[in-house]
Amino acid sequence: MSALRSYYYKLPPGLRLLGRKIYYFPIDLYDGLTGKRSKNEPKKGDIYVGGSDFIPHGIRQVNALKKYIGLQNTDHVLDVGCGIGRTAVALTGIIDKGTYDGFDAVEKGINWCNKNIGLKHPNFKFKFTPIYNDLYNTFSQKAENFTFPYNDARFDKAFLFSVFTHMQIPEIKRYLSEISRVLNSGGQCLATFFLYDESKTEYGTMPFPHQYDGYRLMDDKVTAANIAVSIPLLNQMAAEAGLKVTAIKEGFWRTDVEKEGADEFQDIVVFNKI
Repeated sequence: MSALRSYYYKLPPGLRLLGRKIYYFPIDLYDGLTGKRSKNEPKKGDIYVGGSDFIPHGIRQVNALKKYIGLQNTDHVLDVGCGIGRTAVALTGIIDKGTYDGFDAVEKGINWCNKNIGLKHPNFKFKFTPIYNDLYNTFSQKAENFTFPYNDARFDKAFLFSVFTHMQIPEIKRYLSEISRVLNSGGQCLATFFLYDESKTEYGTMPFPHQYDGYRLMDDKVTAANIAVSIPLLNQMAAEAGLKVTAIKEGFWRTDVEKEGADEFQDIVVFNKI
């Protein structure tokens, strides 16, 4: 499986997206003809990130937001890297008196969200932000210099599912700084990471063979493939951004964590604004 994943990551962004669409075409055709696809669910071939269990996974993510950062229906929330709306769809049944904002670097995901969510829920807004990522595009705008298109202290809560796991250290630092800026006093952020303890030689099912100072890479040729961050570096980056790590919940990517008792595959980290 790791060899197949490595080959997949080496494909150009356009071929990677096309390959997924071709792979899921028979299932998407069947679901469309039989009416098995939910009206709130994109085609599996269009879900360019994450698994194909779109609706159940979105519900699990919202449950984690309720559990770890006390998500309320009145909250103003920011979804960083909102993708094709997996979490947003589940949130439409929760956030009725607050607001939702999401942005992403893949335009087709934002177009789907605007058409299928934004038109029905005016308090849900989606923005396309053409930021470079060697998994998905060849844009020139770098994440390490990107300023979130929102005012200071705009949000009560922010969250990122499987975003920091595809970014480099300068990019993570910038995003943490921007999250701190757009959170209001007492604001919280939930994000997922692959975290590791440098004292352990075995820590999970994902291979991170390329060792650097405070982090490991799955593939040093496709730097956005996956990254694992050491806990001391995570704490340091958070402090520099004006945030504090207040909770870590280990994910079931770890060999010593049972899937049934975990909330996410990746490790959940909760940040509080200092």
